[in-house]
Amino acid sequence: MSSGPDILVVGAGPTGLTAAVELARRGYRPRIVDRNEGPTPLSKAVGIAPHSLELLEPSGVTERLLARAIRIPHGRLHFGGRSLGAVRFSRLRHRFNFLLALPQSETESILAAALAGLGVTVERRTALTALKTAGDSVEAVLEGPDGREEAHYRTVYGADGVHSRVRDDLGIAFAGYTHERVWSIADAELADWPYEEGVAHLFLRDDGDVGFIIPIGPGRFRAISNTADALGRVPGGYRVARLLRSDTFHIPVKQAATYQQGPVFLGGDAAHVHSPVGGRGMNLGIEDACAFARRLAEGRLDGYTAERHPVGERWIAASERVLRAVQATHPAAVALRNLALRAVGNLAALQRPLLRRAAGLVE
Repeated sequence: MSSGPDILVVGAGPTGLTAAVELARRGYRPRIVDRNEGPTPLSKAVGIAPHSLELLEPSGVTERLLARAIRIPHGRLHFGGRSLGAVRFSRLRHRFNFLLALPQSETESILAAALAGLGVTVERRTALTALKTAGDSVEAVLEGPDGREEAHYRTVYGADGVHSRVRDDLGIAFAGYTHERVWSIADAELADWPYEEGVAHLFLRDDGDVGFIIPIGPGRFRAISNTADALGRVPGGYRVARLLRSDTFHIPVKQAATYQQGPVFLGGDAAHVHSPVGGRGMNLGIEDACAFARRLAEGRLDGYTAERHPVGERWIAASERVLRAVQATHPAAVALRNLALRAVGNLAALQRPLLRRAAGLVE
């Protein structure tokens, strides 16, 4: 185990924070830096899966998440003003048989607080500006409030997002594409909510437009759509009491050719990125980080890519299949999709295997 900060974690999103927490609770003292001033104010990530709760439990993070978040028992599927059925997380044969809903900013704050309790503080406004491997160590240049700093590290974990400087400086290919369609996201306080409360709702249409909404607090909702107006694709006679924040984005679908090069490793969006359909992005990053910390402690880092790359590859393919289905416009494809959703939404035997995969319990 390390007595000094010879492990550098770049990026203090959920992936980087999880890596630092998992390292710190094992007796390491990582250094974690992030170019931003604080947790992200708005992100697509909101759902924390049962397997993530399992992984975060030994550090005490899960208990804090459960105390603050909303437990979503099921998600209801809608088409043309009618319900197609409900995907019931409560059917999981698991002690965490729900989806935990919490904005990513609050998840990050909880992780950072747990990390501080382990004696490690995130160094904010500190950016990695250059990185290269030098034998068994890594040379890193950091720019922070106190100026420029050069340092050597035994191991570096790059959790610095889709535009990863760690990945780029190593020259690791990040192949894929970006969808042209504009998506949007909005957080809002809503009044006179006309639908079943405390659950997620997915609204499908025959023109391919999609609206998804999930509660994230008392009277607060997160909406996501494959249009420029997230709330505009959530029908109903509710009232927007206050729009908290909104944004638009494009969906990149990419994966790093390898998740490691020498003593440098990648996780989260720096390693793989795909659509928010399925809610696996942040959870995959948490799983990456836990696998990295476990393997480092066991002296088995050589197998990190072999363990995590196939998982990312499968979920990228799965999320693209689901995305094509929910955006279907051909009448035959829409009818077939709705028939399949009716079957899944009303038959527990069909739901359980799908739920286990979505929950991260089966990779």
